[in-house]
Amino acid sequence: MVKPFRVFIYLALTIAVLVILSLLVPSEGIQIYSYTIKYPSVKSLFNLDTSNHPSHFLLDPEIAELELMLDSITGTLVQLDTLELLSDSLSIVQNDSTRVDTAAWVDTRRERITAELLRGRLVQIEMPDSNFTALKSFFRSLNNGETSRKQVRVMHYGDSQIEGDRVTSFLRTRLQSRFGGGGIGLLNAVPHSYQSGAVYQSTSSNWQYTSIADLGKGGVGHRFGLMGGYSVFKSNRRASKGGFTEAWIDFEKRGNHYSLARNFSNCKVIYGHALEPVMLSLTYAGSTQDAEFISPTNTIETLEWSIPNLVTKIRLNFKGDESPMVYAVSLESPRGIIVDNIAIRGSSGVDFTRSDDASLKRVMGLMNPKLIILQFGVNIVPHIVNSYAYYENQIYQQITALKKANPGVSVMLIGVSDMSRKVNGRFESYPNIESIRDAQRSGALRAGAAFWDCYRAMGGKNSMPAWVYASPQLASKDFVHFTYRGSNIIAEMFYSSLMELYGEYAEMQLEN
Repeated sequence: MVKPFRVFIYLALTIAVLVILSLLVPSEGIQIYSYTIKYPSVKSLFNLDTSNHPSHFLLDPEIAELELMLDSITGTLVQLDTLELLSDSLSIVQNDSTRVDTAAWVDTRRERITAELLRGRLVQIEMPDSNFTALKSFFRSLNNGETSRKQVRVMHYGDSQIEGDRVTSFLRTRLQSRFGGGGIGLLNAVPHSYQSGAVYQSTSSNWQYTSIADLGKGGVGHRFGLMGGYSVFKSNRRASKGGFTEAWIDFEKRGNHYSLARNFSNCKVIYGHALEPVMLSLTYAGSTQDAEFISPTNTIETLEWSIPNLVTKIRLNFKGDESPMVYAVSLESPRGIIVDNIAIRGSSGVDFTRSDDASLKRVMGLMNPKLIILQFGVNIVPHIVNSYAYYENQIYQQITALKKANPGVSVMLIGVSDMSRKVNGRFESYPNIESIRDAQRSGALRAGAAFWDCYRAMGGKNSMPAWVYASPQLASKDFVHFTYRGSNIIAEMFYSSLMELYGEYAEMQLEN
């Protein structure tokens, strides 16, 4: 039988040895040939170091205040969404002879509070000059009232940080609430694992998606398309009736409340590289409403239908020998702001130059965006190098290619967000984040684009843990990605900075 006294002596000696070793071994470790042997400090041995405890990481007070007000902001937007849909419904019933003034119904008090809160802490959008050149095309469209007559498109490209409509969805609601418009915009034919909250998408099992990452480093031509890839249905003539293959895509409006993203009345299919004729039909309300032949083509084309606003579910049915490359389906309104969420997982934002000039120009001509937002960088962070001059040049080349394809388009680059890694048991920002941010800024401004510093907006160095440990959580425990709530805060800060700058532009136009 082991006596308790002997156990106590053994534990005491063990602890003493550990403490002595922790005092003798330098904090930087002992170098043996090419290996470094490190030993935990006394603080970490006994968990005395509270600097990495969740309670140690505090949100910037102003961000924390905005976080508390987010529900109030969202409530205002939901109220506007409901009234906007009511207005549309009444217009249909009354043949558009009477419109409901939704602005008179909206409680603007919370909007003013938000603006006042943010004005003091806005991270200003940086411009290459003082003449609004980088954003003039977009601002002019807003200021001239184009949204009341036609579409004004915003294409938001990004990596996994915006996947699942994060950041984009809140920005879309903000812009559509203020300037009009509806619909969720571009969607892949094959949905990502993270779908938006406004529209649920399902497909037949014979669809296959190919991303630009799957295509290797060779020239892919127009196959880059709009969404960083394309979808095709697999042919199976023997199993299908009449020797043809059939494939379908369903879209269903969903959500616990009305949402402008659900309020679409146009369906646009963007396709290309069709080797054989294909029948494409539109079904809703239990019957086929229209059917069109897709003729063989080696370029990029669109097919578009109008849909009654009150329809909640539609089906696109493809029937043919060979699938065309389906680049995207857009659910949108005929007028107002359209905001696309285009998440390309694993991308560092340097894929645009992989498309040939003619095809990129064709794509941009069909979509005619007034503003392109690029939000990349987290996939560059783990690859630490001494200089990011190469990345600055790549950013410059991407923006230049986009501007060449669509002369006059406004381009905005949202800089990399903070990311953390564990160093000696503590979460710290990657040491290269600011270098990557600086490279993005320099490349964007040199190419004539605007730049918004997301890293600074979050709180700068070592800010990510505060977002992770916030309650409710604002970033996930991978210390890389925002939660939906956190992404809404980023979107609100960005939107407020954008509108602050737009206000300056509009005031300047009045003075002139």
